[in-house]
Amino acid sequence: MKTISLRNVIVTVLIIGIGTGFARADRQELLAMLSRQKAEFDFKDITITEALDNIRAELGEKIVLSDEAQWKLPHGESTRLTASLKGSLSDCLTDMLNVFFMRYAVSDDKITIYPRAELEHILGRPNTKQLELLRKIYSIRMTFRGGFSTESLLELICKAFAGASFLPYDVPQRISEIFKTMSTDKGIAPVSFAVLLEQVGDKYKTPRWYLSGMDFPGQTPVIRMVNEEDYREAVLEQVVDISFKDEWADVIIQRLAGWTGMELFVVKSDPSWLEEDISVTMQNIKLGQALRNIVSSLDGETDIDFGGNYIEIEGPMHRKKVAAAARETKSSGRAGEGYVGKISIPMGEGEDKYFIEFMLRESDLTEELRKLRKDKIKEIIRKFSKAGNNGLEITFRPQPYTVLN
Repeated sequence: MKTISLRNVIVTVLIIGIGTGFARADRQELLAMLSRQKAEFDFKDITITEALDNIRAELGEKIVLSDEAQWKLPHGESTRLTASLKGSLSDCLTDMLNVFFMRYAVSDDKITIYPRAELEHILGRPNTKQLELLRKIYSIRMTFRGGFSTESLLELICKAFAGASFLPYDVPQRISEIFKTMSTDKGIAPVSFAVLLEQVGDKYKTPRWYLSGMDFPGQTPVIRMVNEEDYREAVLEQVVDISFKDEWADVIIQRLAGWTGMELFVVKSDPSWLEEDISVTMQNIKLGQALRNIVSSLDGETDIDFGGNYIEIEGPMHRKKVAAAARETKSSGRAGEGYVGKISIPMGEGEDKYFIEFMLRESDLTEELRKLRKDKIKEIIRKFSKAGNNGLEITFRPQPYTVLN
């Protein structure tokens, strides 16, 4: 039997077994050892890093927190816990990490801790109450015998989630409607509350739900249901503290983009752009603004498209603008804005037919035409990137990026 408490980020876990250690191994051997090897731990108010070091001493292999895991722990690597663990090393590690919605992955030379997908429903660093509410959403199973009333269902939801609110406010009512469609004479089989939220989202075109931030003591947590675009915008609006020291600029940008969950495209007019060590410290800043600030400080521009689910950065802009101005001076004999198109008006008929042409600069275009031109340029760049473009563009997702040649 085991009990788990998240009060003050304190964890209590009890499993039966004994413990010894073992030597270094490859991935398959390490997986087998994790399942076979028994251990016993009694952690009292220590950091999660110290707890992992104790497990590593038994295992004989390196255990590390990924950057993503540090971002999704209440206090990063300084998150404290109390835990009594007995059983296989696999069970000990799994039960300790489950409290924080974390998991581990095994490679040939180390074990890495990553956040589980459920934490996508908490924006930014979670706190204790958010973790408790998230666990309740995923652990509660709801069922009714035939002939239940809407009032009884609403009463059950309100009782189960006392202390929390819903947006829109009629989410419980929507759940009762779905329950009615699922109902049979024999009642309804147990279904988790998380599944019901997903079904409500699919029906009302609000497929994403997340727990609102709790910025001050006593604030009521809110389960918000939104569409995809609003969810992405909320992710970019979350307030973060970031600190990087002597890391490659493109690695920092990639990491922040990974926190957004959006696809990232990097267009370089200089192959060496972003390949430099920088140090960044920002506090109490929105994630999207932090990303823009870093790119801007590196002489780049950022375009965030919530509907398209991508972030595009381009640079270095100063060198690009200087080169464009030089080309304009060379072609037209003066510096200034380049031409982007022309209008040809046919005049006359037959052999006397001629054209009057007007050259257009970008400033001559309407806002709608400028946007259309920009979208077409992006489309052409992506096509050339797939076909091969001599290293002009780099594209990467939240995982390690790939250079497209």
